[in-house]
Amino acid sequence: MSSIEKAIDRQSKISSGSASEHKERREPDAESHHSQDKVKEPNEFICHLDFAEFAKQGFLVPSEERNNIAEEYRQIKRPLLLNAFGKGAVPIERGNMVMVTSSLPGEGKTFTSFNLAMSMAMEMDNTVLLIDSDVVKPSLTNILGLSDRVGLIDILLDSSIDLADIIVATDIPRLKVIPAGGTHHHSTELLASEQMNRLAAELSERYPDRIVIFDAPPLLVASETSVIAHQVGQILMVVEAANTPQAMVKEALAKLDDDDVVGMILNKSHQPSQRDYYGGYY
Repeated sequence: MSSIEKAIDRQSKISSGSASEHKERREPDAESHHSQDKVKEPNEFICHLDFAEFAKQGFLVPSEERNNIAEEYRQIKRPLLLNAFGKGAVPIERGNMVMVTSSLPGEGKTFTSFNLAMSMAMEMDNTVLLIDSDVVKPSLTNILGLSDRVGLIDILLDSSIDLADIIVATDIPRLKVIPAGGTHHHSTELLASEQMNRLAAELSERYPDRIVIFDAPPLLVASETSVIAHQVGQILMVVEAANTPQAMVKEALAKLDDDDVVGMILNKSHQPSQRDYYGGYY
C-alpha cells in the first residue's frame, strides 16, 4: 500500500467517527439503490475539517507557513485558473469544470483533488466546489466523514432533490463539497443521463466565479470516468512517479477525446525538487 493510500485509509477511520447523528431517510428506487439510507439535513450543516490531523497525513491545509506543498499547488493551479475564466491562450468551454483522475488506483488522485481544491479556495476571487464522483470507491467522501449524506448519485436518481440539498459547506468559507451519495449498479448510466447534463450545466453556469473539481475514478478500472470527461472542460491526469508504466498512461489517455484539454501531474516523486526554497514536505 502506498503512503498516500495509507494516509487516506487512516484519515477515513478518523473521519468515520466524527459524523453527527442523523435522522434516516428512505432512498428512491429502493430495489436498485444498494446503499444505506442517506440523510438530508438543513443547509446550515458544516463539514468540520480537522486541519491538524490532515496536516499530519501530508494534506495541504490553511497555514501562514510557506512550504513546498503549498508552492507546488500554486504552480499547478495557475494554468487551470487561467483556462477556467477565459484568460488562457485558447477559450475552453466549461473551463471552470476540472476532472482529476489517474490511470490506476493508488496514484494519488484523491490526494491531488483535495489539495488542489484547498489551494484554489485560498484565492481571493474564486469559490470551489469539490465533488466526489468516484461513486464506486468514494475515498473523498469517507475522508470528510460524509458517507451518510445525500450526494451526487441521489440527485441523479431523484429529480425532486435540489442542488442546495447536497452541497455541504466546510470550515473554509470558499470551499464546498458534494459527497458521492448512495451506490448504484447503473452509476455509469446515471452519470451519462440527461439529468447529469442538466446538473453539469447548472454547476458550470450558476456562479461565474466558481471552480468545480471532480474527483473521478481511475480511467483504466471504471467506465464512469470517460463519461464524466464529457462534462468538463479540463482534465488533470495524476501519474505515480517511477511506478505507473508508460503503456498504462498511454492506454488511459486513449480513452479521452483527442480535443480534451489534459494536464499531467507527476506524484510521489522522490527526486529533489528544484524549488526547495521553502523546505521539503515528504
